[in-house]
Amino acid sequence: MSSSEADKTRTLRLIGYWCEQGEEHWPDPALFVDREADAAVQRRVSDYLRGGTWFVATPGHSLCRLCGTRNGSTELTDGRYFVWPIGLAHYIDAHSVRLPDEITELMDQPPAPVDVEAFERDALETGQVVIDAAWWQSVRGSQS
Repeated sequence: MSSSEADKTRTLRLIGYWCEQGEEHWPDPALFVDREADAAVQRRVSDYLRGGTWFVATPGHSLCRLCGTRNGSTELTDGRYFVWPIGLAHYIDAHSVRLPDEITELMDQPPAPVDVEAFERDALETGQVVIDAAWWQSVRGSQS
């Protein structure tokens, strides 16, 4: 990749994937439960997550790691900071999961719609969007 191409690269963090058998490299959602989390912040974060733009669907569906509810099979993005599974808002609403402040501080305004065609091209074909899973894999609770 040339330096001019590298200058155009943006990295989005993959968030909201949880451990299960065979996927122990993801964080445990139980470590993010905070029943005393600020309700207004939790609503803002949940609304933000629900306002993301759909860009990838996978076969099957994900189950909530805490209650077993079906959580969908798509990924959403805000196109600026994050990519997350559609069911992430369920964890906040139903289980008082509090995402790390480093994430929620960026969710002060609803996400703008994303041009899915351009985003997919940049992420999947040109490499100008890089999705980083390593940071989320290193987080071990909402206090991290």
